[in-house]
Amino acid sequence: MGLVQRQSHCWKTIGIFGDSSCPELTSLVHCRNCSIYNKAGRGLFDRDMPIEFIEEATKNLSSIKEKEIEDYLSVIIFRVEKEWLAFKTIYLQETTSIRPVHRVPFRTNNVFMGVANINGELLLCISLARLLEYAPDEEKVQQDQRIYRRMIVINKNGERYVFPVDEVLGIYRIPINDIEEPPVTLTKSPSTFIEGIFNLQDNKVGLLNEDSFLQALKRSIIS
Repeated sequence: MGLVQRQSHCWKTIGIFGDSSCPELTSLVHCRNCSIYNKAGRGLFDRDMPIEFIEEATKNLSSIKEKEIEDYLSVIIFRVEKEWLAFKTIYLQETTSIRPVHRVPFRTNNVFMGVANINGELLLCISLARLLEYAPDEEKVQQDQRIYRRMIVINKNGERYVFPVDEVLGIYRIPINDIEEPPVTLTKSPSTFIEGIFNLQDNKVGLLNEDSFLQALKRSIIS
């Protein structure tokens, strides 16, 4: 019983809602893609949710966030053109395969690509490369067949957006002390989008500032 219980709640300890130390996250990216998480989720529909569960979940999430701020930051790391970027997993909803993007008449522009159907819901799709003013990589080498483009869905306060990326490296726990202030000029990206940089696997990664990033998304849609 103890083993089953630990497995059925592993997302709160070593998963996306815990310390993100689960080795399966490297390939699965998010607990939603794990059979253990999905099996437990289906079981919730067969019973009423007790108030104690809600209170415990709220307490756990609050304590996790406080500990994360003190010691580590959980981020998803991905590549756009030649640049490696990171986004806090607290705002990550899911990653998915590339989906068709449908233009919106008189609204689609250089950054706002249109809408994409993600699990039956139409989400606003943004070109991150164009938003960050990254020039196309004209020297692309033949990609490893294990590397393929993905779409990332982010969610902050109920506002959801999706954007394509060239590669998803995975979810990592980055020591707060390893994140440095960005230099005055960081590639061609507006400096207000990057709140810090850190090194990972010989790559320099820019940590996106979610507030300025989302504000820029909104401006691109209404412009």
